Amino acid sequence: MKKVQTHVKYGGITGAAMVILGLILYVTDLSFKTGMSAVAQIPFLVGILMNAMAYSKANDQYVTFGNVFSSGIKASVIVTVISLVWTVLAMLIFPEMKEKAMEISEQALMDQNMTDEQIDTAMGMTKKFFTVFMVLGILFGTMFWGAVFSLLGAAIAKKKPQGMPQA
Repeated sequence: MKKVQTHVKYGGITGAAMVILGLILYVTDLSFKTGMSAVAQIPFLVGILMNAMAYSKANDQYVTFGNVFSSGIKASVIVTVISLVWTVLAMLIFPEMKEKAMEISEQALMDQNMTDEQIDTAMGMTKKFFTVFMVLGILFGTMFWGAVFSLLGAAIAKKKPQGMPQA
């Protein structure tokens, strides 16, 4: 029997919520504060867990751990695409965002007691490959957390034993 899918709806809503929260954090000058990256993950966690529960409910709980996990991963892919598109647009809309990120990177290097030469070399590489680092960071980071959250969702979603007849 074909399963009812929920990942497009919940992935889209979750991605939009993350964009809105990210925009609010940036406009209020909180996005670069310590711990705010964890706060920004809250809608992601909630969205993936809601997707898992909705997927189970939409399929009358005749789902497996793997079915629910797969739905969560699919929703995470949608969130990742939305995050990538938003980040590229944000860099165009708010060019000072890149400069702020570079300042924070430089300060972190200084805090590690690196020499001026080491800092200059590291900052040169960061400036040269900023977009690549940003895209790869979003891609791998979002999919990593999406997998973790999907595992949690698959674990908590209600499931009926597979041998039961469907009504």
